[in-house]
Amino acid sequence: MKQKQIKILVSIFLFMFFLNGCIGVDRSFRQIRNYILENTDTEYSREVEFSIGSAGISVASIMVRMADVEEPIDEILSEISSVQVGVYNNEDSTKVTTDFAGLKHLTDLMENAGWEFIVRSVDRDELTAVFVRIYKNQLNRVFVISVNQDEMVLAELYGNIDKLIEIAIREGNLNIQLATQE
Repeated sequence: MKQKQIKILVSIFLFMFFLNGCIGVDRSFRQIRNYILENTDTEYSREVEFSIGSAGISVASIMVRMADVEEPIDEILSEISSVQVGVYNNEDSTKVTTDFAGLKHLTDLMENAGWEFIVRSVDRDELTAVFVRIYKNQLNRVFVISVNQDEMVLAELYGNIDKLIEIAIREGNLNIQLATQE
């Protein structure tokens, strides 16, 4: 009986994987990727690019529930709508600009595309930036860009980011207290 349940679960997972955009990234991600690639002097080739939508995340959540874990992974997964990731290899590592001017240029590109930066960092030969979008007073999208001499990594998380931050603070024992108005 267990084998039959596993086969059904795997079949459902594969079915949802192929029907839920779990193979390619969406138009918005492609536009940002293309915008960045078109406005840099470096040539990149795609190593991997994929997305996991709500159906794939739901299947992952089911799997987590079956595996008795103490971490709030199921709660975290319930707040995520989609994840998109792209890894691009640098074809000419001599052309990468990982200095403050390159970071400023990247920030300007993303701000022109409607994103706001919350973290920017340049350290030796690596540049990293985190951007967010707010919709109806709720933080619902995070976009991370990391560039070094070898590759560029883009990652987007869509969902209830406010709730994810709340879970991270609660579960991380960070001893952070929220200010309240009286």
